[in-house]
Amino acid sequence: MTPERTSRTGHTARVAALNVVVRGSAEVFGKVATFVWTIFAARQLTQGEFGAVSYALTLMLVLSALPNGGFEVGLVRQGSARPELLNRVFSQTQAWKSLLGVPVFGVAVLVTVLTEPSPTTALVVVLFLVAGFPEMWSSTLRSASTTIQKPWASSSALVLQRIVTAVLIVAVAWANPTPLGVAIGFCLGTFVGWVAHVVALRRAGVHLVPSEIHRAGLVDLLKDTWVVGISGMVLMALFRLDAILLQAMVGYEAVANYSVAYRILETVLFVTFSVNQAIFPVMSATTQIERIRNAYERGLAVIGFVYLPFATVCVVESGEVIQLLFGPRYVDSATPILQWLAPAPMFYAVAFFGAAVLYSRQRQVETLAAAVTATVVNVTANLLLIPRWEGTGAAVATSLSYLVHGSIILVAVRRAGIKVGVLRPLLESGVASVVLVLLLLALSTPLLVELALGGVVYLAVWTALCRVTAPEQLEVVGSLLNRVRSR
Repeated sequence: MTPERTSRTGHTARVAALNVVVRGSAEVFGKVATFVWTIFAARQLTQGEFGAVSYALTLMLVLSALPNGGFEVGLVRQGSARPELLNRVFSQTQAWKSLLGVPVFGVAVLVTVLTEPSPTTALVVVLFLVAGFPEMWSSTLRSASTTIQKPWASSSALVLQRIVTAVLIVAVAWANPTPLGVAIGFCLGTFVGWVAHVVALRRAGVHLVPSEIHRAGLVDLLKDTWVVGISGMVLMALFRLDAILLQAMVGYEAVANYSVAYRILETVLFVTFSVNQAIFPVMSATTQIERIRNAYERGLAVIGFVYLPFATVCVVESGEVIQLLFGPRYVDSATPILQWLAPAPMFYAVAFFGAAVLYSRQRQVETLAAAVTATVVNVTANLLLIPRWEGTGAAVATSLSYLVHGSIILVAVRRAGIKVGVLRPLLESGVASVVLVLLLLALSTPLLVELALGGVVYLAVWTALCRVTAPEQLEVVGSLLNRVRSR
């Protein structure tokens, strides 16, 4: 390798590492803020009321999948390859989301008003649906920020949005704990966050150009991304449909029990999104199979470092975790749900990164086929299991469908000529997690003490193994920590 190529590779790696740190830090703060208001709402509201809020949020996210389409993937891909087209594709993306969002959310509002027996619950759902617009627009701005390799441009706006939303919800719910108060706080906070995103990205040079929004451009963008869009819509159904089916088949209390456990799982998924924000532009900007394979495996190693010990704690200490966060009334019902959901984040990451590989190779059809198959498995399993086991059945269906999805994606990646490894990148974190299991089973101390001791032991074992078998993982972590300290 020439010195020039080595320099370019090193620069790309440093930029990717910095992007992970910045985007990951923002996501951590954002997830903490979201988790705070979720815990507060779960403790302040009745189970039925919290279930209604969770259902409204889930419905908004599921319906957002259609107007979101695959436009952001097209934005990142085209903007990374040809930066001069970024504002054009950004403008077209925002236009498509708005055009599709009006009928999708409009129909949902009409159906909700006509079918929901409680006017208050109907208003809660409507407010969450209205918040879907600024949530979609802000997401596009974050993708544009990633495309120009300046994630800090949107990170502060994301943190502001989550914190303002949490403060508003807690303040309103503290004075008058009702689902309507939570919905009002969420809607207002989301609009504040969108304004903050607009200001931050305009300073970075990303802005809406109305003259670039024309029929020919919109049609070209749709042709480039429609398969990805359908795949994303199906994946969102796979990701969120459980709560909607639970509400339809059992009721809001079952949604509350499931949402308590699912929120714990969902809180760590930002790691997958943050790492993907770093590796996907790298994949999209190269045709070298080796670089794509390395990006996938490095990303998976980082994910395993976080998700395998997370799964360990969720299986061994699930009841204690739920009681600490959400109180004793959810322990009996949510404990088995959390245990069955524990492996889902790892399965999800395997599939998510694999899909990024396929997108970078222009093989969108395979991702759609995998998503459709996994969703069929998910819906079938839910219909069979929910009537008997309610939330636990939904959790089994979720983990099973993610496993199926990841398996199909990996087969497609290897058919594309990229033989990525899965088990090898997870070796060190897997062995360290086995040690963590034994330690947690042996201890009988308060949960926070066990987690502190377990974290120290896990990190020590992982570090010792990496020094012998995978020193490059230590170099990556050290680089990230140095960048955090220098900012």
